[in-house]
Amino acid sequence: MTALDLQDELAKEVGSILKDIVTLNVAGERVSGIQVYRQNLPIIISGEGEDSKFFPYAIVQLVKGKTEDDDSPWSVTVDILFGVYDSDESNQGHQHIMVMCQRVIDRFAAEPLLSRRFRAEPDMEWAIQDEDSYPYFFGGVRMKFNVPKIERREPFYG
Repeated sequence: MTALDLQDELAKEVGSILKDIVTLNVAGERVSGIQVYRQNLPIIISGEGEDSKFFPYAIVQLVKGKTEDDDSPWSVTVDILFGVYDSDESNQGHQHIMVMCQRVIDRFAAEPLLSRRFRAEPDMEWAIQDEDSYPYFFGGVRMKFNVPKIERREPFYG
């Protein structure tokens, strides 16, 4: 099991958790659910359109991994980043971001196990972008997961 396995499973889970979220896309159409990407948004090819076509979205990013000793699992830090478009003049698009953050946090606070292999640690944090980027709103959740690692093999001499 690797951090990439965790990223794949977490991306699927985030899509499932948020499948009934309703937001608007840049064209002003109601959209159910969000597109989930791994690590980054796709590259825009010149002439193909703007990056705003990706809204609403989530990105599951691997940030770093750490292990203490032979007996400890990997502690893998992940960021789950959200972006939504909300052109309503009330300028309250942060509410969509907070609902997404809270759903992810609630899911892993209640049931920390993911795919029977990865365990969410209890310390989680969320953040919302503090600068004005209307009509685009951003935020995310930072979490750590315990990821099993391969056992150290003793050299065979004989």
